[in-house]
Order: sequence, then structure tokens, then C-alpha cells
Amino acid sequence: MVGHIMLPAYSRKLNPKLKDEEILPASLSKELLQGLLRKKLGFNGLIVTDATTMAGYMMAMARKDAAPHSIAAGADMFLFNRNVEKDYGYMLQGVKNGMITPQRLDEAVTRILATKAALNLHLPQPELDMSEANDIIGCEEHRRWARECADAAITLVKQQEGVLPLTREKYKRILFYPIEPSEAGVSQYTVRAGACQSMLERLRAEGFSVDVFTPASGSEGHTPPGTTITEKYDLIVYVANLSTRSNQTTVRIEWAQPMGANCPLYPNEVPTIFISVENPYHLLDVPRVCTFINTYCSTEEVLEKLTDKLMGRSPFKGKSPVDPFCGKWDARL
Repeated sequence: MVGHIMLPAYSRKLNPKLKDEEILPASLSKELLQGLLRKKLGFNGLIVTDATTMAGYMMAMARKDAAPHSIAAGADMFLFNRNVEKDYGYMLQGVKNGMITPQRLDEAVTRILATKAALNLHLPQPELDMSEANDIIGCEEHRRWARECADAAITLVKQQEGVLPLTREKYKRILFYPIEPSEAGVSQYTVRAGACQSMLERLRAEGFSVDVFTPASGSEGHTPPGTTITEKYDLIVYVANLSTRSNQTTVRIEWAQPMGANCPLYPNEVPTIFISVENPYHLLDVPRVCTFINTYCSTEEVLEKLTDKLMGRSPFKGKSPVDPFCGKWDARL
């Protein structure tokens, strides 16, 4: 799958005559699809465009031209449609006017058929019995595997000495900060709704008295003093349920109003734990929080194991597969 990203220097290296306005994203670029991917790298497999409904594709050229241009430039399959009828018409017109040559069309079709054959899709497929599938998917064995994966993955990135494990004697009152999209912002491409609420309920089930933070109204000079938090609570717990999967590698936290009301303002006065259940890069936004945990996923099995580790019933075993400190010196403090 080729993305809608441009590599200007490489495009110019392969075609020194290119003008600035002729440099295209890879999904439309003959230089990158054929010159780099096919010839220089020797890739002979199926090339699929990334989703053609994305802005990176839509802004490059008019859609009536872009649809056939992708295939003409070297892609074999076109991913997603704005409108099936229209896009099919654009593609058909590209064949009729010669933009997509018979040779290029045959190449694309051959690779598609070869890929299907490699997956045995040309053979009769067994009918799927949904009732049988529902009995298998999510069975106890699968849940056990999920718990084992969660136990091995959850990572204590850094910790303030003495904060963990959590005990009711040490932390009589906890202030809980949930950070996740509204229901309107949750989709299959972002996060699993309800992870923050689930963790809140789990902390309460462990016997802690937990309040949920609510931003106070008022502007500078007219908000409640910090002592309303620092003198009332023994621990602050953040749970951030923001995903990296919405076409981004990082999702920055948008703090609440007024004045970033839910920022970690008291890590020097109240022990503070920041838990990211989806995105491993949040230390970029909270570098001075001294106890930081990544879980990489927000399923109930993960939250169950996270609770065990917070309570000291299970050790942290995970090793970060990325740089959770985001290259920032202060995130390591």
C-alpha cells in the first residue's frame, strides 16, 4: 500500500526535469511507483493505493483525473470510493481515452488475479456458520491469550519512588482525570469508548474513594486555589484514551478550558500517575509527570491486568517498542 506522501528529492533524482507543481504523492507518482518501487527496489507484488478519500489524495488533482492516473502511474488497485458510480466512470474514461493503456490494465489485472490465487480465493470457499463463529471468537481460551499478552506488554515507562503499588492506606482520596474523545469523536478508527469509565470503576471496586475532576469556571484570578486539590487528595490518576490510529503517528492532548484546567498542575505536591491506554507518546505533553504507564490497548483484559499491576499483584514486564520519551530530555526526569 502506497501512501499519499511526497518524496520530492527522490522524485527529482529519478526525473530531474520535474517541476515543483509536477511532484505528486506516491499514490499518483510514476517516479515513485515505477521508478523507485518497481525498478530500484525490485518489488513485483500488488500495489494498492492508500484510501483515495483522504485529503492528501484529493488535493493533488481533480478526482476525475486522479482516479485513472493512479492506475496509469503504476498502482494496481484503487482503495475506497467517494462515489462508486462516479469513480468507475472516471476509471472507464481513463481506459477509453488511452490514459490507462491495455498493457498497464493487463498488468494490474494479472497481479490482482495472482494475489487471489495465492490466497486460494479462486477455489470454492466453505460457508461461514456465524453461530459457530460466535461460539469460538472471544471464547475463554482467546481471553486467556489476551490476558497473557496484556500481562507481558504493559510498560512502566518511569516511576516516582514510593508511588506504586497503590494501597487504600496510602491513598485515601484519589482525583481521577479522564482524557478521551466525546462519544461523537469515537469511531472504529480512533478509540474503544468507555476505557476511562472502566478504570474509574475498577479503582472504586478496589475500595478507593475516587472523585472525577471537573473544570471550574472562571478566568485567571477567579478560579479556586490549588489547595482545593493539593490539601484534599492523596493521589492524582490520569487515564488518556486517545489513539494513534486516526491517520496520525501522534495525537497531542487538547487540554480543557479555562487555561488548560486538566493539565498536570500538581505533580510536585500530589503524587501523579499518567496512564495512556492507547498512545505511547503522551510524555511529549506531560514530561514532568514522574510515573508514566503505557498499555498500548484498552480492552477489558488489558485494564484488568493494569489494575493488578497498579495494586502490586503483578509485576510490570513490558518493554517499550518505541521511544516513549519522544527524544525529549525533560521527559526522562
